[in-house]
Amino acid sequence: MEMFNKKELDKRIGSLKKSKKLYDLEAIEGYVIRKASELGLETSYDVLAEEMPYFKTMAYTEFATSFYMQPLNVKLRNEQLIDAWNDNVKDEKDWSAYLVNNIVNKEANKYQHRKQKFDNYPAKDFLVVLPGSNKVKTNVCLNRLKHISNTHGDNVYFKPHPITTHQIIGELKDFFGEENILPRDLDMYYYMQKASHVYTTHISESAVYAAVLGKSISPIDVWNGIQHGSFYTINNHLFTNQRHIKKFINKTFSSYKSGIINPEVDDNWKEKVDKYFDYIRSKREVYKNWFIDTRKPKPKK
Repeated sequence: MEMFNKKELDKRIGSLKKSKKLYDLEAIEGYVIRKASELGLETSYDVLAEEMPYFKTMAYTEFATSFYMQPLNVKLRNEQLIDAWNDNVKDEKDWSAYLVNNIVNKEANKYQHRKQKFDNYPAKDFLVVLPGSNKVKTNVCLNRLKHISNTHGDNVYFKPHPITTHQIIGELKDFFGEENILPRDLDMYYYMQKASHVYTTHISESAVYAAVLGKSISPIDVWNGIQHGSFYTINNHLFTNQRHIKKFINKTFSSYKSGIINPEVDDNWKEKVDKYFDYIRSKREVYKNWFIDTRKPKPKK
């Protein structure tokens, strides 16, 4: 179980501490891992790759204080969100209200101890939410950022991810001006609430929070490899269907086909997990023996 494994977290996020709200997901992680093992599937935390449609691995991660699982196949990942939107959901939950309450109650941040001192950085109309150092140069289009800066001048903030090196922050200040770069440990959601438009990526949960707040949202990703982001299937719909965004979120997230699980919202999260596995395995079964992978599996350590 890697989601809350201290050794694994030290490698991934260093001295940062995950929000205590996320620890409600630990029981779900254990249940999903056991369920997958019983069904002959492997699991992978917060890592995406591309397998055959008759996949071997179920990926999972945190998403907006919820548990999100999806197969390691981009075709099926896309289809599960479409299937969830088209599902006949009989008990639609108000996921949008849940997400808004996360922000209001200061529970939206993934990491603890986000600073609340905003006096030195008065709010602006535009906000750019950047991914961490390991993603900002590979996933974000620099030309797009320059265009945003040129368009909005000093009326835009660039918010570095909490996991951003001093070197990257220095480069951002050189490009866009020190006065336009927010400190990495400042609470980003304060500025999101004040902004009218939020620029973010397909790998950030900030898109769904901005959407439920009624903000206009736009992507800043590079195109190549965009579909391999952890939240691509969700954020792609958010970016392109903003007129009915709360309806989309409430209905889609309420469907077991979405792979989105939350013990605070779902009446019976174990049943939702079980139904999801039945659903995704039935889709997987269609592709059995369609494509043959002759690569030998890596030996287990």
